[in-house]
Amino acid sequence: MADRITVSVVTPCYNGAAYLRETLQSVLAQTMPPLEVIVIDDGSTDDSASIAESFGPPVRVLRQKNQGESVARNRGIAEARGTHVLFLDADDMLAPHALEKLTGALEDKPGAIALMSVAWFTDDPSKPTGIKPAETTTLLPGVIYANYAPPMSWLTPIEIVRRVGGFAEHLRWFEDWDMWWRVALMEPPIVPVDYVGALYRQHARSQLATTKMTDRTRGHAMLMDRMLAAFLETPPLAERYAEPLFWNGWTALLRAKTHGVPWNELRPLAKRLVNVLDRAPSNVRHSTTARLIRLLGPKLATSVASTFRRTS
Repeated sequence: MADRITVSVVTPCYNGAAYLRETLQSVLAQTMPPLEVIVIDDGSTDDSASIAESFGPPVRVLRQKNQGESVARNRGIAEARGTHVLFLDADDMLAPHALEKLTGALEDKPGAIALMSVAWFTDDPSKPTGIKPAETTTLLPGVIYANYAPPMSWLTPIEIVRRVGGFAEHLRWFEDWDMWWRVALMEPPIVPVDYVGALYRQHARSQLATTKMTDRTRGHAMLMDRMLAAFLETPPLAERYAEPLFWNGWTALLRAKTHGVPWNELRPLAKRLVNVLDRAPSNVRHSTTARLIRLLGPKLATSVASTFRRTS
């Protein structure tokens, strides 16, 4: 390999003392050590920063006032000195061979991204509640439908992350999914790694567990609005992926409306949805949903569709 891969692990942390020590131990126990572990303490009021500092190098602790996870990650991106970056939340873990497997998969593959399998667990990472294998070799069109995997599943060239602008700092939900669809537009090759190296902890204080359904659907709608806007800026790309863009945009719009997100927040997505519909294949343009949107407009169409869903 012409250039040796070095890994910067970026860990945003806000009041993560309960799990941070175990998280960092999992990184420092890697069979292929990282170049550095950057812990961004995002204004914690607990012992998070002192726990991280107790490890010493290669752990680096950066303190800032509380500004949110995306701001913290972006600071880590700016500070990173490795050729590649892995984002590890303060309550998750890596299996011992994770970095070795990821870097090995990217040998002689400049510009490629490695994706490893993920396991969900509650108390004991050796007893997973579910496993998702890494199988994809391309981000599109799959990333339109869903976020492939949590942040610590990916090893990405740092320059790719920087070129797409890192994480959108105004987003409060699905900010990692938002970054991955922007990465997808660059069409980097994805190298799947058949190793369960990403260990995702499920607990009552996690962001997913504490987010209300209204906000989750609000976040999905915001994500799809940004995605549709970007694809529409490149007409051939919008036409190529119009079908999944339309159906997933419609799903986000309908769910958000059903869960009480105000229409004034959803209007931009509704307008873009109509624009995507004009570029969609005939089976989509002539669907019942498309006819309903043209007949009633998006707002009334979502009301009718949500009523039908509740009564069916």
